[in-house]
Amino acid sequence: MLVDIGPVCMAITTERSLVPCEPDILKVEGFVKDILSELRDYLPVLRQRAYRIKRTNSMPSIVKSMVEAAKLVDEENLTPMACIAGAVSDHMKNYLNEEGFDFISVNNGGDISIFNNNAGRTIRVAIGNINKKIHTPYILRIEGLMDFGIATSGVGGRSLSLGLAEIGTVIAKTGAIADAAATYICNYTNIESPKIKRKKAIEVDPTTDIPDELVTVDIGQLNQQEINNALHNGLNYAYKLLKQNIIIDAFISLKDTVATTITGEKYIKLEVSDGD
Repeated sequence: MLVDIGPVCMAITTERSLVPCEPDILKVEGFVKDILSELRDYLPVLRQRAYRIKRTNSMPSIVKSMVEAAKLVDEENLTPMACIAGAVSDHMKNYLNEEGFDFISVNNGGDISIFNNNAGRTIRVAIGNINKKIHTPYILRIEGLMDFGIATSGVGGRSLSLGLAEIGTVIAKTGAIADAAATYICNYTNIESPKIKRKKAIEVDPTTDIPDELVTVDIGQLNQQEINNALHNGLNYAYKLLKQNIIIDAFISLKDTVATTITGEKYIKLEVSDGD
């Protein structure tokens, strides 16, 4: 099922007893419209740094989840807008979960929230490159996770980035946390070089929630050491979140070089198409 309403464009897959079974499209569209209405009402709050938002008890659940995810990952620098796509996926998944589906996948423009009631089922998720509009050779093979989120950030994506990574994919217990963490990790895949062009975010997007931040707009021909240094910087922050049990794993890519926390020891393995 494809749902395309305003800024939301999501692909929904649902099953009962391994048989595809679509939810009621009118109810789903109505739920999305309700979510968008709640988000519009709280945009002035959601555009603030997370540490400034103190009282969340009376907020709608989706707004509260965004604030909590941003605070968990990096409340000093992130605004809750950093995880809006992942949070929308989560809330749609939670809504559909009440309908009794055994499998739910909500893909909101690449930020995915999944419920898998079959513990023995293997889920494979391809990692895409939005700049080249192709799938990379890398595939996440996920086993033993019931409820989780996957999100991707990076230069060239739907949001602005302070770093250099073209792809920063994170797996976490919710889509909102994965979304915030992907933004956070990609922001730190950074080095200083005259080959990198940056502008104030407001010059690129007048509606941005980070108007005064310098965001990456162009990356020149970096040498391998510069690429390695940028990835190493981002990977350090990925391991920081991993050690705090905020994320499950992360994958970062820049100029066809990759870095990852994935070891294959637990739930996630990294497969390579036509390779080892």
